[in-house]
Amino acid sequence: MSVFRRFASPAAIAAVFLAALASGPALAQQEEEVSDEVVATVDGTPIRYSDLAMADEEMGAALAQVEPQVRFQYLLGMLIDRRVVALEAKEKHVDDDPAVKRRQDYFNEKALRDVYWVQLMQDKVSDEAIEAAYEKNIASAPAEKEAHARHILLEREDEAKKVVSEIEGGKSFEAAAKEYSRDPGSSDDGDLGFFRKEEMVPEFADAAFTMKPGEISGPVQTQFGWHVIQLVEFRDLPKPTLEEAHDDIVRKIAREEGQKLMEKLRSGAKIEIIGVESAAPSSGRPQLAPPVEE
Repeated sequence: MSVFRRFASPAAIAAVFLAALASGPALAQQEEEVSDEVVATVDGTPIRYSDLAMADEEMGAALAQVEPQVRFQYLLGMLIDRRVVALEAKEKHVDDDPAVKRRQDYFNEKALRDVYWVQLMQDKVSDEAIEAAYEKNIASAPAEKEAHARHILLEREDEAKKVVSEIEGGKSFEAAAKEYSRDPGSSDDGDLGFFRKEEMVPEFADAAFTMKPGEISGPVQTQFGWHVIQLVEFRDLPKPTLEEAHDDIVRKIAREEGQKLMEKLRSGAKIEIIGVESAAPSSGRPQLAPPVEE
């Protein structure tokens, strides 16, 4: 017996599911926007689109790198297998088992938390808040810079000083790099191309980003050795559009506002950690025990 309804092919159902996958927010939050179609039946009981949505929310992190079509098939197969086992468990009256009751209580509390948390956060992550954050932190902020530099890598400081002296005496930076540099990763003229500050080790980045175009540095020590740096130029990185930055802004707002909201809710609750010797921080959040050394 096919688990799919006769009037809906697997490909058609997958297409609806995959279209929603591409739209960004958690699928479970889209249930009202997408028709809650029955995508499969098991012994006459329906598995709906909303079940797939919640399964994706549950398993999304583990399946993040899986191709959407395979992801859909996996989630649907998981729900079918779960339903087959659950139906038989009901026939055996396993639903009366205290272990089932405990799990029901646990997941009921999780469901209340998940749905209510989304309701609390909806006003925080509004279109207006996203646009305001974009204007403040991206559109009106100074553009991030990239530096274009060359370098010569040497083992000792005295070698670096000698190279600087030769360049100041008229030797070209390119010729000095070809003759002296020990960096196999750069071309003969030591060209590093463009890079952002955080892409380089701090000592190198601090020196390069305080130089002027055309300037040659004194010896700069890093974990790799001694560098002589020539700054070629700076350029501004293009700013992302609101659409391009949207998801990052949503995550940032949700993280910051969620932390403030959670602290507010905690402050209004009476929290007691049993076993004070296990040391809970002032927020009432239990600390994880360190791993036991073997």
